[in-house]
Amino acid sequence: MSNFSWSEASDEDVDLQYSPSRFALRPLDEYLAEYATLSQPFRGASLATPGQPLLIYIHGGYWQRLSAGDSLFSAPDAIKHGISLHAVEYTLAPHATVPQIIDECIADVCRVLDALQPSRVVLAGCSAGAHLAAMCARDTSLQGRIHAVALLSGIYDVRPIVRTPTNDPLGLTVETATEISPQLLPFVASPADALLAVGRYESEEFIRQNREYGQLLEHNGARVTIEVVDDRDHFNLPYDLLREGTCVGDWVLAQLKG
Repeated sequence: MSNFSWSEASDEDVDLQYSPSRFALRPLDEYLAEYATLSQPFRGASLATPGQPLLIYIHGGYWQRLSAGDSLFSAPDAIKHGISLHAVEYTLAPHATVPQIIDECIADVCRVLDALQPSRVVLAGCSAGAHLAAMCARDTSLQGRIHAVALLSGIYDVRPIVRTPTNDPLGLTVETATEISPQLLPFVASPADALLAVGRYESEEFIRQNREYGQLLEHNGARVTIEVVDDRDHFNLPYDLLREGTCVGDWVLAQLKG
């Protein structure tokens, strides 16, 4: 159990806890370049077939970095298993507020589901993308349309971010952060199955948030798997989403194959 209290710690210590690159196995720039390199062959490719199982992925980047075009690294695994893959695009801060980004993600997920009519759907996200996926799963327009969620290294209580430089382009206050924190909002129906996973090489706070949001979903009736994954950090964990032989990939594949 974590002994860290973000509300009592210094701003510097809160920033450390919410700076995942400082705990990672490799430099952040290497990961960002690798995302782009692995995704490049699949940009503009048709990765979705109507009626197939579908993995929808929402990228991270603290609501202000990366893109759908950098988030196609699971494409080879998707093609291998006959699974459609869709990466959600959204406007980055400061050009959009976090509530606007949430609305964009919900609209995009609805559009893709309407277009593809998939047989099974897993909605996944990493870091800020896991927060966005959790917020999407709460929305009434998506109730009953998503079979499972795979939430990796997410932030479900956004209030600590207000005390970090990450908030500069976001402009959140404690009040507005509370309004977009799934951990703090009244519970609504969610998919029956949820994976909450975080890397072993992450901060106490990311591990705590992963555990506590998983426990909240479980308390409200979801079938929840909570994992702290060895040999993974904040940035390489999403590579496992459709990778056989990993705890994340095997769980997602089992959900998509019904």
